[in-house]
Amino acid sequence: MFRRACVFLFVIGIPLAGTAQDSVLHHWSGALSPIHIRVNAMLSGACDSVRLLVDDDAQWGSPLYSAYASADTAFDLMVPLSTAGLEPNTSYAYRFEVAGVVDTSALHTGHFRTPAEGAYSFQFITGSCNTTGDHPVWTSMQALDPLFFLSTGDLHYADPTSANVYEHRDAYVHLVYEKAPMSDFLRGVPLAHVWDDHDFCGNGSYGNAIGRTVAAQAFREHVPHYALADSTAVYQAFTIGRVRFILTDLRSEKDSSNMMSDAQRAWLHSELLQARDSGLVTCWATPLSWNSSGFPENWGSQPAERTALSDWLLANHIDDLFMVSGDAHMLAIDDGANGDFSSEHNSPYRYPILQAAAINRIGSYKGGSYNQGGYFPNPTAGYGQFGQVIVDDDGTDVCVTFNGWRTDSMDTALTLINSYTFCRAPQSVDTFGTKPLAAAFDAWYAEGALIIHGIPTGPQVDARIIDATGREVLAISTRSADEPMPIHGLRSGTYVAIVRQEDKRAIVRFVID
Repeated sequence: MFRRACVFLFVIGIPLAGTAQDSVLHHWSGALSPIHIRVNAMLSGACDSVRLLVDDDAQWGSPLYSAYASADTAFDLMVPLSTAGLEPNTSYAYRFEVAGVVDTSALHTGHFRTPAEGAYSFQFITGSCNTTGDHPVWTSMQALDPLFFLSTGDLHYADPTSANVYEHRDAYVHLVYEKAPMSDFLRGVPLAHVWDDHDFCGNGSYGNAIGRTVAAQAFREHVPHYALADSTAVYQAFTIGRVRFILTDLRSEKDSSNMMSDAQRAWLHSELLQARDSGLVTCWATPLSWNSSGFPENWGSQPAERTALSDWLLANHIDDLFMVSGDAHMLAIDDGANGDFSSEHNSPYRYPILQAAAINRIGSYKGGSYNQGGYFPNPTAGYGQFGQVIVDDDGTDVCVTFNGWRTDSMDTALTLINSYTFCRAPQSVDTFGTKPLAAAFDAWYAEGALIIHGIPTGPQVDARIIDATGREVLAISTRSADEPMPIHGLRSGTYVAIVRQEDKRAIVRFVID
């Protein structure tokens, strides 16, 4: 149930009524937290009495209301509505009240689920490069029931090059809201979005684009975003469970010699330090790919800046970090071995990378070495591709599974292209550099059993077996380090075993034929 102590601000007095025909045309949600949601809605006409209703009761017996807001043509008839005071780890629906009338239609009813506070297991979808919202890949993504959608850019391909704000606004309307099943997906899955070139100011655009200011205006009007630290750029951050998400803007401040401004770089450093000191794993959403070279559009185009950032990460002991990126139309995974660009190439830290695109567009290769399954570009524009990230947090280990999925041509059926699992044990630190690292030991799979080596007999050894979708399918334990740990009853497929004895841990990937 709701926290009754929470009080919402309402407009004092009687709200002015809108016209009878005023209604909601489009809506989507974002800025998700354990207690908060933001919903942006477009109305059919100007109205100064709009509010949001949110309820965890299917009968709508105890709705929570937002403050009243207005739809005005100056803001493209978009209304930002938000509520706080929600219950963590709870499923909700939302509706709209326009000029005193509640819209109960299914088309104008949205859904979301709040995350729990603290250690929490969840999964999200990530991807970029969407040519059309009509593609069945959106239905495929929705079927996985993600907590939210992390969009790393190119949500549409309008390439709005104009200084006229309407070109940027219309792209959201005609290429996002009016396209099903994309709009169906966005009514039930909150968004966290940062732009790339095609949904910023056109192919290859960056900070000198003529439409930069109006692109920023349209983004702020339409996209339900987290707090923005800049009046133009769209970098933002948020926390789900024990993962800190950092979304960088590599377009609106990019120039011929820098990927981002000094201000954004300082913000990025601050966010990384805060996550490190708070015992959080960091997910860095960098729309342009990290571990590549020789291409003008990615981090390889600015090797000095990338090296400086790598040296900073090493000097500041940023270890619990992984990356997701878009732009390059390929599904590729690296365990971090190919991502060390420090001056001496001697960093002990490994930052796993999930390259996830294109949602629906012909494949493209933009460089980089990936050791967990290759780069797998889309074979044709008819296919769809996206990444799934599964976070499994047992309160000690945060284990993350990357899955790269592809639709089978124009169907919603999915094929698993590649998968990789890794674990981290984040701990908050009070003194710089004092964070302990969990020791590892040897473990492998052979003849239907897990074999372990390098640990003492006595303390219990626990193993959790996870399948390719991130579900735990088996848990086994032993107190004898000399005996195999038999695995029974599993179907053919790819699995990951997370084996732990006290502060020691090993990860074993294996296949059952």
